[in-house]
Amino acid sequence: MAVSPEAVLKDLKAKKFAPIYFLQGDEPYYIDLITDFIEKNAIPEFERGFNQLVLYGKDSPVSTILNNARKFPMMAERQLVIVKEAQSIPDLGKEEAQKLLVSYLTNPLPSTILVFAYKHKKLDGRSSLKKELEKKSVFVESEKIKDWKLTEWVDGYFKDLGHQIEPKASQLLADSIGNNLEVLTNEVGKM
Repeated sequence: MAVSPEAVLKDLKAKKFAPIYFLQGDEPYYIDLITDFIEKNAIPEFERGFNQLVLYGKDSPVSTILNNARKFPMMAERQLVIVKEAQSIPDLGKEEAQKLLVSYLTNPLPSTILVFAYKHKKLDGRSSLKKELEKKSVFVESEKIKDWKLTEWVDGYFKDLGHQIEPKASQLLADSIGNNLEVLTNEVGKM
C-alpha cells in the first residue's frame, strides 16, 4: 500500500529511516523533497564521502545498484544509495533484473538506505515487482494535485511555512500558476 508523502516526511523528521524507499509518480515535487531530505539528513556530513552514493538510472543497471546497496558502510552506522531518474534504469522492465530486485527486497541490508526516485512515470500496477515494492518498501505515489484542491494545498503550504494567505490570494496564485508544485513553491519562495 502506498504511503502518503506527508507521512514519510514526518517519519524522516523523527529520524526513522527505512531500508528501501521507492518514490514514483507524475508530481516530482514530493519525490524531490523526500529524496533531498534523505540525502541531507540520513548520514552525517563528515561520513558522506565514503558512505553516500548517487547513481543515475540511465547509467546503472539493477545489478550495479544492488551491488552498491549490498556493501557495508565504512566506519559508520549506515550508508546511503540514491538512484535518481530511476525510470531510466535500462533493465528494470526485464524479468531477470526484477527477480534480483525482489530478492533484495526480501532481505535488504539493514545498514543501507536505498532510494529510488522514479519520476514522471509509474510502474505497471499489475506487475509483481510493484506488488512486492508496496509490501516491502516505503512506497510513495506522488500524484498531481487536482485543480479543485489546489487552493487548499496552497493554504496548507503557507500554514506549514508559518504564514497565512488570504483566500482570494490563494485562489489567484493557484489560477495563475496551476498545479505544478515545483513552480508554485518556487514562486512562493520569492515572496
